[in-house]
Amino acid sequence: MKELNRKIRIAIVLDENNANAHDLILEAFFEPEILEIFTPVVYGSLHMLKQESSRLQIRYNALVVGNASQADPDALNFVDITGRNAVEVAKKEYEADLFDAFIVVPMSREVTNQLRNAVIPNQVIKRQENDIKAIPLMCTNQLCVAYVVAESNDIANITTDSIETKARVMHSTLRRDLRQDNPRVAILSLNPEIKPDEESIEIKVIAPAVSKLVNTGIPVFGPYAYADFFESGKHLDFDAVLTMTREQAQAPFLSMYDGNGIALAAGIAPLVISPVKIDGDNKATVDSFREAIYTCIDVYRSRYFLS
Repeated sequence: MKELNRKIRIAIVLDENNANAHDLILEAFFEPEILEIFTPVVYGSLHMLKQESSRLQIRYNALVVGNASQADPDALNFVDITGRNAVEVAKKEYEADLFDAFIVVPMSREVTNQLRNAVIPNQVIKRQENDIKAIPLMCTNQLCVAYVVAESNDIANITTDSIETKARVMHSTLRRDLRQDNPRVAILSLNPEIKPDEESIEIKVIAPAVSKLVNTGIPVFGPYAYADFFESGKHLDFDAVLTMTREQAQAPFLSMYDGNGIALAAGIAPLVISPVKIDGDNKATVDSFREAIYTCIDVYRSRYFLS
């Protein structure tokens, strides 16, 4: 049986201009006990960290290093990226096998696209067939949700193939990363209700995707009418839900959000996780940041021991 005989090394990549991202470091690492479970290498602005430390009156004990190769396994390591692209700096050091996974604050499509094709330095963690494109999988302790298209005006890209691809990535991620043996995925309608119209997207596009997935052994169900799915509690019968648009996924997710929500970039080989931002703001809570840390450690171990 394989053993992981060291602490997991996680790069925490902060937006240089995001004060909240630096606040999270001060709050999460105020109690040093968290350093017992992993080695953090923070890529952020030292100026911003000092500024927020003064504003919040929270002292920090960070070891400033030039790069991750100088990191102390038992310290809060900080790489000052002021004036540089933090994601690109961290990506190069990841490819040099200096750490194992990413926590990004905040997550964005641009960031995941930058990290998507990173060379995997540790061949123990292999790419899978469906590691092709980042799909944000938002999770709380109640449910995981994802969507097919980001914008409501992009419905032309809701096709049988795109639904099938997203559902397969979700199912694979739930099994490989979140250790769910036989996850049940509900697929919802685009329109509030499902009408008996052969030309509707529900009957013409979504239903065939469900049939194709079921016929290949993927346990998906639907399509279910979006209108009352969450309000009626139907989501409690499933491990994950795939909606057609981002708005349809975010609204119910945030209503269930308990301060511990995380977003996992499913469908790409590098392990990338982020704390979920509060609705209408660009801030995440320290609880969701800690949850991102714990989830990152769990997912890496799951990938390591299953590979």
